[in-house]
Amino acid sequence: MRKGILALLTLLTAYLLLVIYANRALYLSRFYEVYWKDKYEHSQWKLPLSIRTIGDDGLYLYEGYRLAKGGDPTLLNAEVPPLGKYLIGGTILLFQNAFVHGLWTSLLLLWGTYLLARRLFHQALPALVVVLLLATDPLTTSQYARTMLEGIQATFLILFLLALFHLTHSVKKYQSLVVVAAGVALGLFSEAKAPVLSPVLALCGLIYLWRMTNKWSYLAWFLLSAAAGYLLPYIVYFLQGHTLLEWLKVQKWIASFYLHGNIAPTWGSAVTTLITGRFQNIFSRGWEVAPQWSPVWGLLLVAAVAGVFRLPHEEESRVEWRILVAVLLLIIGLYAAIPFWTRYLVTILPLLYIAGTHFLTRLPIKRNVAVIIACLIINLVSSFSVLFPSPRDTVLQFIHNTENFFFADLYEDLTTKTKQALSRETFRRFGMQTMTDGQIERIEVTPKVIPSSRTSPQILTATVTYFTRELGSFTRELTIPFVLEDNRWRIPWEWSYLLPGLTPQTHLNTEVVPARRGSILASDKTPLAYDAVSFLVSVTPGQIEPIKEAELLTLLERLFGPDKPAVHLHQRIYGNSLGDLSVPVGVLPRELTREEYAMLSGYRGVTLTPHMGRTKGKSDIVVIGDVANTHFFECCSYLYATTNYDGVTGVEMAKNNVLKGYNGGTLTLEDAEGNVLKTFIDREKVDGKNVEP
Repeated sequence: MRKGILALLTLLTAYLLLVIYANRALYLSRFYEVYWKDKYEHSQWKLPLSIRTIGDDGLYLYEGYRLAKGGDPTLLNAEVPPLGKYLIGGTILLFQNAFVHGLWTSLLLLWGTYLLARRLFHQALPALVVVLLLATDPLTTSQYARTMLEGIQATFLILFLLALFHLTHSVKKYQSLVVVAAGVALGLFSEAKAPVLSPVLALCGLIYLWRMTNKWSYLAWFLLSAAAGYLLPYIVYFLQGHTLLEWLKVQKWIASFYLHGNIAPTWGSAVTTLITGRFQNIFSRGWEVAPQWSPVWGLLLVAAVAGVFRLPHEEESRVEWRILVAVLLLIIGLYAAIPFWTRYLVTILPLLYIAGTHFLTRLPIKRNVAVIIACLIINLVSSFSVLFPSPRDTVLQFIHNTENFFFADLYEDLTTKTKQALSRETFRRFGMQTMTDGQIERIEVTPKVIPSSRTSPQILTATVTYFTRELGSFTRELTIPFVLEDNRWRIPWEWSYLLPGLTPQTHLNTEVVPARRGSILASDKTPLAYDAVSFLVSVTPGQIEPIKEAELLTLLERLFGPDKPAVHLHQRIYGNSLGDLSVPVGVLPRELTREEYAMLSGYRGVTLTPHMGRTKGKSDIVVIGDVANTHFFECCSYLYATTNYDGVTGVEMAKNNVLKGYNGGTLTLEDAEGNVLKTFIDREKVDGKNVEP
């Protein structure tokens, strides 16, 4: 027995040390408030159309820091109670690092799981088996360095069951305190995340208390204590001057948020995830493979259900085991009826391993040992890719960041040496300035093969197409290395990985000779659609007066028309920009009146530059049609240029080959003295020809 315990403890300690070693880059990193604030402010939580999304882990990280610094817990992300976010924020203040949160909460969960398993098995050896299997589980392994809430919620679930099951083993005069402890643990469990699972625990707790004591007073104390535990994390909220009535309104809003949310349930996805490792994506509704799945889950689920019929004969133990299995199965059933993500299973994994192992201990000793060893090996193999990832995810993130000019995020994946030589702000500014100078609106990276080997370095070879605002596109072949540094894939950055020949001592220069798209003429030569001198509207975000922002967006929406509503224009201006760099918003599709020109040019931060625009008239005889950008997707701008715009309906489309024009000009790479080092685009101007329908 002692040798077995020592062996299990050695394996557990070795694995946890391996986890710490594998995640050392994250544990030793420093929290940068400016970066996370910028990422949050430009995410989908602040800009509905933003593609610079932030995951729940990043959201909780930033929100936790904001709350730890005294922020109001009901202003942002109020649908998630604040307790878990307070713990993340406290971790940041204490360690200047957010990812340690995942480590200490996981270790706390393992310790709590051991205590609960020890209480139920009455032996240390099977309890340690449970903890070792849970510790090596790939989903648990993925949480050791993440700022998520499921781990701490699972810990409060364990504490709730520990307190509940301690009731009949405590001195009678202390039983009321145990009931209060169970209630408080339930309240804190409800505060760690949205209290969707709380009714299940409350029901099981009430049934157990009544079965064990038959005392109404204990039921009342239990519910009151749960309410107190739920209120406890809102102390800061009340100290900020808010009232109980305001708090109740917040709770009503939270309930409405979840009851009337527009995300449909992924029926049965939780069960298919446990058994087959496939889940239904909440947003795309497509079925995907859960990367943290372990085949052990399905085995343990079957074992847990089978174990219900083979419970110990002692009345007291039978009730405890049945409560545990009931909680497990009821939560799985609830997960199967709501929008579900794989990480939600972290909350019930301890119960799954306890219940499943309980059945396995009833097998003959040799078979029992063989099954447990097999489960351990499966978990270790499944966790290998979590601990030692391939460069695939980093490569895909690099492609996403490069295509959308997310230089602040791209900086996160650079090597330490690169970061030491180049500050985050300098890196971002040079990248954004280069794109501005080259009028590059979009980059498309097409990898030939995405590296997946774990040997360092790995090389990404890709065809990269650069789409400019007025001169069309050009293509280059690029080779980007990825190296393994502290078990994380990094890029030893050179600016030539963004654009061939680019260095900090060079810059892009754009010269445009504007051409016209041909006119569509009526039979009497009246122009029905034609190019005329209009204005390119550009906005410098940092110069806009906040009190006039909504007014400006409303005016721009009216001038550009219904195809570019204010929310789109807002995204264009603020989605990914520097405060002092002008953002081209669009070319006005018609001439401005004198009053409109005066009004628009009167706003601070707005620049009007003469530019060719496409004006459309009216006709009762022919369908004139529309033009649109066919070179790159424009969500939120209208950057008309005859080179990039083609007819998509009506006469504009039917006669596009004749109407089509091409701007002339050059895009060059120059040194500090203006000497041309490379020429990327050199085109002659070609005007389109007029047509009559």
